[in-house]
Amino acid sequence: MLATALPSVLAFWSWLAWGGEVPESVGTHWSSNGPADCATPTGEFFAATFAVSTVSGGIGTVVAVIPRIHANGQRLALLALGSVSAVAAAQWLVSAGLTLHAGDPYRAVLGAWILVVLGSFAYGVIPLLLAPPATNGRRSPDTHISPQPSRPRHKGS
Repeated sequence: MLATALPSVLAFWSWLAWGGEVPESVGTHWSSNGPADCATPTGEFFAATFAVSTVSGGIGTVVAVIPRIHANGQRLALLALGSVSAVAAAQWLVSAGLTLHAGDPYRAVLGAWILVVLGSFAYGVIPLLLAPPATNGRRSPDTHISPQPSRPRHKGS
């Protein structure tokens, strides 16, 4: 399932598309409704958010293809990993996009764009819904182990 990896793909695509247009630093912290009050070097911020998004997306892809994981555990893992991947990518996309638009990290205003980052938590629902459904505790015939029939014991033996 590549749904958990999609956010990191989008972040990487933006890095390539924006190329050298993003200033040396991007706004990464806002204390009020005004402009950013802290900035981080662009390469470092991209590397950190891309690494988190890619690692969580990669683990999510592995979890999705392992057949022995219980469906409920798999779905919960995909929910969490998809959310982490999306939040990390959204942090990059919003910070870099606002800084690119403003031209300077200390003139970038977050405003309502914080809702994009907060809303990206909900992205984890997509891989969860794409995962195979849980089976309500019933095991499929190929994984069910039936007990051996008991043999009557003879008293004389």
